[in-house]
Amino acid sequence: MTNGRGNRTAIVTLIAILVGIPLTIVGYQYGLRPVFADHRIIDITARVPENGGFQPDLVRMEVGETVTLRFAADDVVHGIAIGPGLGVDIGQVDPGHVGEITLTVDSPGIYTYYCNTWCSPSHWRMRGVLEVVDPDAASPLSSPPDPIIEALVAAGIDIDADPQTVDGIVPDRARGQASVGSVEVPAELLEPDWRLQHTPEGGLGLLRAANRDTPDDLLIDVVAYLWSNTVPTEQAVELFAKNCAACHGERGGGDGPVAESTIDPPVAFAEAAWLRRGDIWYAKIRRGGMGTDMPNFGTLFTVEETRSLVDYLWFLSFAGP
Repeated sequence: MTNGRGNRTAIVTLIAILVGIPLTIVGYQYGLRPVFADHRIIDITARVPENGGFQPDLVRMEVGETVTLRFAADDVVHGIAIGPGLGVDIGQVDPGHVGEITLTVDSPGIYTYYCNTWCSPSHWRMRGVLEVVDPDAASPLSSPPDPIIEALVAAGIDIDADPQTVDGIVPDRARGQASVGSVEVPAELLEPDWRLQHTPEGGLGLLRAANRDTPDDLLIDVVAYLWSNTVPTEQAVELFAKNCAACHGERGGGDGPVAESTIDPPVAFAEAAWLRRGDIWYAKIRRGGMGTDMPNFGTLFTVEETRSLVDYLWFLSFAGP
């Protein structure tokens, strides 16, 4: 009898611990903590877009206000980040778990919280708006014009034109690096902004004119080196891996794990590079691709982050096998 009563007591105690501790934690997190916190705590549920996406999908706060955003993954793994320019990447949140960030934003603007882990066929719609307002500001929030995209539009350049390929041009970037010192390089080719607005083919024309006795094969290699000689930043590599590689592939070969599910095959950067302009890549990233599955990232990335991504695309294009 004594042993039986003791076992029942142990079982009841175990159940009390197993049930009581989680209930206490949940009660504190969602009951006491919001009440006693010195700032707002906002709970956001993350589900795949087909089941509602982020709820709420709009959060408003004031400049200088501190808030805690708690993201609860309700179905699958979601990667939570906030941009542009806030540098917030909470990382992956497993189903049934919560990831949170406490932040104070000093600049008014429209920011985006988004998922950067492929979560469903509609993954790109997994976004919510963080609206930071200055109560003393007279004008409503608005996005400033983008001079690079405006220049493309003013010049009548079709940002959505299909990328062209050129057969027979297979640059050897390493040979170009070794040879660049042996040729005369026009000043324009050393200017990042000039290269952004011109194709490698255009660069080859200038290089030919300055080096008439040099074989084309070597000049092509030098051009490939000049267009791809910016060392990729860790941030650019990470942004590409989290936001682009699912479609375009880890090395930009258009062979990501979901490439076959997109409306049009994702671009393989090396195939389209020779006649491609960097400012068109820039515009595609920020504005998205009309009629394709390419979403806009202009609401997620800063201008500087976008430029660094373009540099990384050139690196992938001419990095070789």
